[in-house]
Amino acid sequence: MPGSEGAAQAVGELVAAMEAIGLEPAGDGGGWTQAVSLRGVSLDRAASRLEIVSAGGAAGAFAFAQDWVGTSFAAGTARSLDAELVFVGYGVSAPEYDWDDYAGVDVRGKVVLAFVGDPPTEDGRFGGPAMTYYGRWTYKFERALEAGAAGCLVIHEDAPASYGWNVPTTSYSGERFHVLDGEGQPPPALDLRGWISAGATDALAKAQGASLEQWHAQAMAPEFAAAPLGVRLRGELRTSERQIADVNVLGRLPGSDPEHADEAVFVTAHWDHMGTDADKLAAGEDGIYNGAVDNASGIAGMLGVAAQLRADQLAGEALPRSAVFLATTAEEQGLLGSRYFVANPTLPLDDVVAVINIDSMNVFGQTRAVEIVGWGQTTLEERVVALAGEQGRAVIPDRHPASGGFYRSDHFPFALAGVPALYFHSSLDMVEGGTAAGDALGAGMRERYHTPADEFDPTWSFEGALQDAQLVVALIRQLGQPDATPRYKPESEFAGKR
Repeated sequence: MPGSEGAAQAVGELVAAMEAIGLEPAGDGGGWTQAVSLRGVSLDRAASRLEIVSAGGAAGAFAFAQDWVGTSFAAGTARSLDAELVFVGYGVSAPEYDWDDYAGVDVRGKVVLAFVGDPPTEDGRFGGPAMTYYGRWTYKFERALEAGAAGCLVIHEDAPASYGWNVPTTSYSGERFHVLDGEGQPPPALDLRGWISAGATDALAKAQGASLEQWHAQAMAPEFAAAPLGVRLRGELRTSERQIADVNVLGRLPGSDPEHADEAVFVTAHWDHMGTDADKLAAGEDGIYNGAVDNASGIAGMLGVAAQLRADQLAGEALPRSAVFLATTAEEQGLLGSRYFVANPTLPLDDVVAVINIDSMNVFGQTRAVEIVGWGQTTLEERVVALAGEQGRAVIPDRHPASGGFYRSDHFPFALAGVPALYFHSSLDMVEGGTAAGDALGAGMRERYHTPADEFDPTWSFEGALQDAQLVVALIRQLGQPDATPRYKPESEFAGKR
């Protein structure tokens, strides 16, 4: 967790590992790190309360963790809310899809409720089953802030969110972070941002004579118009805050060609996780979020790739272009480290040939295929198909495109800046046991996702992780040549951004 003793230890280990491999520092002022100023906000649950107030003035309980989770990133440590609740459907304004849930409604000073995910249109306007960025919870908050809302609660449902209620409750059970501007000030923010459970939403809908299912149908109707629900959200949010000097860690393997050494292939992996849960620890439970798969495995994979490319260099097979290894902070807080780097790069983004992201490696064994998350985005995919074929593996699209995986890890800020980005992982078609074994392993991994159970297991097999790391090495060997010019495909939403 950023700002913790464990974070300082992790950064020290990363720097030592990069030095031992033989990388050069690529951070601020020729050092190993890039400073990232963060503001940490902790909700004082004992001093905070929210309640639903009916048109007649009756107040109903709105319990933290059971009905809602959230916080306030607004300046100051005390926020009072007394605002109308407005249902805005999916909370999407997408002119290219002729869709605007905010049309004709004034939400200034109000709290909006929005479904997570894309509108599931029958005409495929939002890309069919694959989520667009309009479906991400981050977009819902951004659009609400843009519209002048006081707050936004995203309606949680397991399938469109792609995870259970335990994930947002874990995320908001402790400190939340955001990046400070160059003057140490927080950016504009909602007074309230968070999630509302499906059960609480259904109860709210039924109090209006409807249901969660009917609200879904209403949000999809051509004549849908956002409207106040006739109730108010009232209460107090009390927070404590601190500022911390956090860091990204960067190491560079310099290219051998003076004309092209300024050009670089990036590999990203986040070093942060979820910290500890004080309530669990106080109750004598395991409250340590180890993040063994997510993302100690990814950091190990990135360092392994760096070590192999350094060995190539020492063997006289140096690449003309450079390779940069970026270990990001605060990915779990909303890709904060990678967003900060893209906004404040330590080398020009125009010189970044491509970025390959490693987030949670395969610890179960060899697989017959590779899944590309965000299939159809870049010409990097054709290279992966050929290189995976040399391993005897197929390449398939992400089997769960509705989860929006392309928007959920550290390559995404690079993509927004037009840098060709690739994020792939092993499929669950295991060499031993096929998809039946893989699906069972995947189900267990999803149960452990963002829980204290994401711990190292001595029975793990790293043969699958080795397959994927070797694939990354092979791809960088190609991209490190001056004639490699990956690009976004014309149909990609990121085409033309650079």
